[in-house]
Formats: sequence, C-alpha cells, structure tokens
Amino acid sequence: MSKKSTEPEFAPRAPVLSLPINVARLKSLGEMVKASADAEGCEELKSRLGILSVHDYSVEAKVTPWKKRGVQIEGVVRGEVEQACVVTLEPVLEQIDEPFRVTLVPKGSEFAKRAVDHSTMSEMVIDPEGDDPPEEFEGEEIDVGLYAEEFFALSLDDYPRAPNARFAGHIEDEAAFDGSENPFAALAVLKEDKPKDQ
Repeated sequence: MSKKSTEPEFAPRAPVLSLPINVARLKSLGEMVKASADAEGCEELKSRLGILSVHDYSVEAKVTPWKKRGVQIEGVVRGEVEQACVVTLEPVLEQIDEPFRVTLVPKGSEFAKRAVDHSTMSEMVIDPEGDDPPEEFEGEEIDVGLYAEEFFALSLDDYPRAPNARFAGHIEDEAAFDGSENPFAALAVLKEDKPKDQ
C-alpha cells in the first residue's frame, strides 16, 4: 500500500488577464484573443512582479491546432512599466513589446517536454537553437493569459538603469597595470636583494 502524500496541492493563480480557450472546440483556422488590463489589473500585476509600477499591459494572440490534440499560441505582450534603477533607485520607464510562442499538448502526450525519457532512462537531446519542446496541459481548456503573463515577466529588464547612472565609489584594479601585486615582480625583487655569495 502506497503512502498517501501529505503535501498540500496549490491551484495555479489565475492570470491578471484570463483568456480561456476550449481546445476541444477550437476551429481548424484557430481563434484570436485580445485583452488589456484595467487600472486594478495593472496594480495587481505590479504587485506580482515586485516592480514600481505597471502603466499598461495587453495581450494579443492567435491559438491554432497543433498535431492531433495540441495547440500553438503565437502572440505579443505589450506594456509600459517602471522599475527601480539598479544604481540610483530612481524610476526607469520601460516599454515592453515582446512576441512569444508556446506549444501545448495534453498531459501524457508523446510530444510532451521531458528532460529525461523515463522509458529508457536516457536524456533527450534538445536543440538549443530550435523551438522549445511542447508543454503539457490538463483538461479541455487552456488560459492564454497564463502564458502571456509569464512571457511579460521574462521580458522585463533584469538590470534597469537610469540614463547616465554610474556606480559611485567603484575603484578600478590598478594593481594589474602597475605590477605592484604581481607575484613574479615580488620574486624578482627578492632575487635582486639576495647577496651574491649565497
């Protein structure tokens, strides 16, 4: 008898812009989805991202069938955000206009993304230059907003910097240039000071 897991199961948080698509009813030519966040949605997204402000956030995408029961989402996330400068902490405005694409397949599909092929316990070879392997989904519905929000977060500048911002107190390592910390220079001095009769 297997031991029942005592770990709690957490439901995924709903995206700020929920854009559900019923995969079973998806037309062969696909379906367009489009939405923009209101002030409340922008405030919630700001809190989730841990940044100073989100002025605008919108999603536009097309969902088309892929293989037998999978889907492919191609779209773009746009927005305007403010982050703290990594040097001065002053607000830095950033425009987001990021295209994205993700392929989804039902859980257990032969096309699902796996780092290891469990049937042979061998690693699968993934082309780093190619498209990402498909991700899995459960049920008959996917939410485009969930993936769009993820790509929006990934598109943020990791090191926002205000114009002309400089790191104060940064000292260049001059030792490499004057040779004072060069261990071979120190040996040369010892050799010169060594008496000739020794």
